[in-house]
Amino acid sequence: MKMLKDRLSHFYSWSHAADEDIRPLMERFVAAGHPHLVVGDKWCDRLLADPGFAAVLKRAFEGSGATPQGSHAPYWAVRNVKIDSFTYDPDSRFVKKHLELLKLLPAEFGVKTYTLHIGWLPDGVTREAYMERVVRGLEILVAAAEKNGVTIAVENAFSAVSGAAALKKYVAHFGGSPGIGVCLDVGHANISFQTPGKTEEAIRLDRIQRMNMEFVFSAGHMEEELLPHIVVAHLHDNDGLADEHKMPMTGTVDWIKILGILARAPRLVSLEDEAGPRGMSPEEVCGVYDRLFAQHARVHMKQVS
Repeated sequence: MKMLKDRLSHFYSWSHAADEDIRPLMERFVAAGHPHLVVGDKWCDRLLADPGFAAVLKRAFEGSGATPQGSHAPYWAVRNVKIDSFTYDPDSRFVKKHLELLKLLPAEFGVKTYTLHIGWLPDGVTREAYMERVVRGLEILVAAAEKNGVTIAVENAFSAVSGAAALKKYVAHFGGSPGIGVCLDVGHANISFQTPGKTEEAIRLDRIQRMNMEFVFSAGHMEEELLPHIVVAHLHDNDGLADEHKMPMTGTVDWIKILGILARAPRLVSLEDEAGPRGMSPEEVCGVYDRLFAQHARVHMKQVS
């Protein structure tokens, strides 16, 4: 049985690394005992735009000993708004891009998951109509995911179309298909959870982060509600009011509780460090997670002894 640490995978700030620096950085993660990495949105964007980049990235993985474990869909611009939606655009160009990645990523890199946001609510479209569009888009993508042996992980955000109830509805539509599950974003869930005294007015999310929708508090602990469907978890911290993507143990997330819940997730494939290290070295980032998992292990041992 895999330990939680063995499921950890890192995003890191790869967009700031020149091609020749990718492999040395990967080697530093491997040397620190953290061999798993995420093929993130910026790498996915480049894979679509530059066919030669796949070979560059494969050589870096193979030469460093690092392994790609999961992936994250790109963000694309619609009317100058950066979103990652396949439902907004009538000519389905986003669907085609997702389909290309759902074929390329498992074939070339062996990734097991593809995290996807629901996206931006178009003006004049009702919530119900939008959710129908989401389901229609997912029907196309989940079929491709099943064919290529990858699971689409739909991520929770801050509205009624991306809360726990909506995510469970999307997953239920496919009747237990291995091609779809949930990405539990721990930082997003921390903001959505209504603690005593927290009001919507206190939430610091701009219109883009809200995806042009009303903010909705979760009715309870989203981690427990989504537990049977979680295949990916994004790990980052905040103050419960803004999407800060801070390192774990620097905000208000109860990490021991959350890791205890995630340890029971029957479909869990990957825990993904999405903290945005802001200049931290690979060794420093890995050290934070080593301390986090060591603390969780100590608490767990006390509970079972």
